[in-house]
Amino acid sequence: MVKIFAKTMIDGKIKKTYKFETPEDFEIDHFFDYVRCICEHFDSPTPVILAKHIRDYIIFSTVTFVKDDFVEKVFFDKLVLETYKGI
Repeated sequence: MVKIFAKTMIDGKIKKTYKFETPEDFEIDHFFDYVRCICEHFDSPTPVILAKHIRDYIIFSTVTFVKDDFVEKVFFDKLVLETYKGI
């Protein structure tokens, strides 16, 4: 099961949160789809996903997208995704 905790941040403060879940096992080939679903929830464009983003998520279980990672304008400073390990 894939569980990702997402949060948007402005000036270092959390503004919105979302817990994304899907019953399938994590597959790196589906990472874009996970991010797209999360961005749809926030009514935000999808960022450009680079190899460094995927590497950071795999190694550190977290990835941060900043405004420069988006082609379109976004209403937040950062989008942070973390593997959710809650109960």
